[in-house]
Amino acid sequence: MRIATSTIYDNQITSIDGLSAQYQSIGQDLSTGKSLNVPSDDPSQVSQDLTLTTTIAAENGDASNATAAQNQLTFVDSTLSSLTTVLQSARSLAVEGATDIIPNGTQRPLIGQQVAGLLNQALALANQQYGSTYIFSGTSTATTPPITALGSPPNGVVFTGNNQVRTEQINGQQVQVGTTMQAAFNQGSTNGTPSVFTLLATLRNTMDSEPAATYSQQPVNVSGVTITGTGDATQTTLGQIVGPPAMTAVPLTADSSGGYSIEVDGTNPATGVAGQATFNFTNATAVSNGVNGVIDQINAQTNITGVTAAWNVASQRMTFTSTAPNSPPFSVENIPTPGAANSSNFMQAFQFPSNTQGSGSAITTGSVTVNLSTQIGDIDKVVNQLLSARAQVGQQIQNLAATSTQVQALANDNTTTQSTIADTNIAQATSQFTLTQTALQAAYATTTRLEGKTLIDYL
Repeated sequence: MRIATSTIYDNQITSIDGLSAQYQSIGQDLSTGKSLNVPSDDPSQVSQDLTLTTTIAAENGDASNATAAQNQLTFVDSTLSSLTTVLQSARSLAVEGATDIIPNGTQRPLIGQQVAGLLNQALALANQQYGSTYIFSGTSTATTPPITALGSPPNGVVFTGNNQVRTEQINGQQVQVGTTMQAAFNQGSTNGTPSVFTLLATLRNTMDSEPAATYSQQPVNVSGVTITGTGDATQTTLGQIVGPPAMTAVPLTADSSGGYSIEVDGTNPATGVAGQATFNFTNATAVSNGVNGVIDQINAQTNITGVTAAWNVASQRMTFTSTAPNSPPFSVENIPTPGAANSSNFMQAFQFPSNTQGSGSAITTGSVTVNLSTQIGDIDKVVNQLLSARAQVGQQIQNLAATSTQVQALANDNTTTQSTIADTNIAQATSQFTLTQTALQAAYATTTRLEGKTLIDYL
């Protein structure tokens, strides 16, 4: 059988075209380093490659976000560390001032100047920014600082943020990337302890004016209960405080006559001589109703004793303060009501420091050193709160570090898997490239020889 010349030529051209296409494809694999360059290369492998590309991008994004969150939390922790240093310095200054060997009007006002500087530092730390974000403003998007000082020198602040922790979604989970003003600065505390700003302002004022005072060492109320006393007829009475249920952490107990009596020994502010007053209360007596409550009765005799009283609803604390010139010391103690065989535990129930333990006659002394000693206790409570916030931030940093490592490892594993799918096997491709090149050269040579023949050569 004779084969037409055109058929021979067509077969040769088809072979050359196929080899050329294969030669070009292998060359592209070698030049790009990828075996999957177009979907037609291997549709099933291309689909898997695209899925892995999406997964790796998401994992790299999570790793990047985790690192960014770590950096932000590290900045927050650094700020909290600075605040811890501020409070530790304040405590040292309070201890320095809480000694009887310092005469009034000498060293304490100088210490007050140092405390004022610490307050300014605390205000600056509260308004610290990471990038354009105020780190203690919560989820607020306000572009103004969250803390505004009131007064000059500052005696209070206004907080315009919120106490919701900022979060970021990392590896499918919402992760906290900060802490709140309440956790860090005890601002808006629900347990009656002062904020950092109130604490430092009070300490500064105490150093400046050196008032003799004594007050509840901690909130007197049972958690979740509020004892009111702000000067109207609907305020809490001592009978309500007794309960049941009892409204104070140390249950208030009357004396054998069913009453509560205290004696205040101070200094008459007009004459400078000793002044004394006795106050008898019953279960019907309010904490303060503006007329004859506990606070009202004591303040009605300030012209004799030189001592004023106050009840702070927010902190659930009672305070006695000397108003006599140069703030001389004073004392307040439980005494039996007329006809009673014992005393009530009024001073203990209202958490006053006393020289006598038990339910008998407890005496508390008001002086600048007692005042400062109680403030040292407040500083310790606020520092403990701050350290708790730092511990949570530190734990979150560790969690993010673990998450970042885990997600990056997944991305690396998937990248390796993708490489086995999409990357060119250089050794194999080079061998195929050489073989294809040889075959193509042979095809060109054969075709050249065939094209040199004429019809006469086949006759």
